[in-house]
Amino acid sequence: MIAQLWNAHAASLTLLARARCQAADDCVQEAFVKLSRLPELPNEPIAWLSQVVRREAITHWRSESRRVRRETVATEVRQQWFASADDNRVDAVDRLDMQHALGRLDVEDREIIIAHLWAGLTFRQIAESFESPLTAVHRRYTASIARLREEIEGEPSASSTKNDFRPIIIHPASS
Repeated sequence: MIAQLWNAHAASLTLLARARCQAADDCVQEAFVKLSRLPELPNEPIAWLSQVVRREAITHWRSESRRVRRETVATEVRQQWFASADDNRVDAVDRLDMQHALGRLDVEDREIIIAHLWAGLTFRQIAESFESPLTAVHRRYTASIARLREEIEGEPSASSTKNDFRPIIIHPASS
């Protein structure tokens, strides 16, 4: 019976959920899982499934909204890190450009930046947790910030040289 309901109504229930959130398939799947756990089918299974799908979509939408707000706040803070020393500078770092630039860093370089800037860890704490020399952590952080500045601003930073830049490679598994 559940398979028949799935075949007949999954597409329309997905459309219902898609009106509210981006995780429509997950909402429909969760509704059918809940239906399968019931001791007996409801009198009106389509109405019941529609109600559950709608509730799941609202839950996902709320979760997505909270995530977007958190990412927006983090991105706004990130923009300040790469702002020019000139307080009158109007052009801000594009959020998507920053996310893409961070995604192109090596995983460890990105983790060092996140640990220092987002988590507020000192370089000594990062070195201990990464089991890496303090000077190596600081050097990687400085080089990564320089690479980000160069990529975002389109010009080499004062501290960059040919020797301290490795090619920026997109790693599908880490982006």
